[in-house]
Amino acid sequence: MKLKEITPKKFMCGAAVCPTIFEVEGENKVIIIGSKANLRKLGLSERVGRNEEAIVVDKEMLRQIFGK
Repeated sequence: MKLKEITPKKFMCGAAVCPTIFEVEGENKVIIIGSKANLRKLGLSERVGRNEEAIVVDKEMLRQIFGK
């Protein structure tokens, strides 16, 4: 699996704790790294599977990448 970072420059911080988005080259998929969401607090405990994580990212970052 080859990854290409597509995080907008505005959101890059050079540290290991910043939200980051990678495009999976050759596939219609992205990998998003962000802060873990508190599932219990958000009422999402039953919606997230055992092999899934819910994360929090800035909507503006997604708008800059995907244009919506």
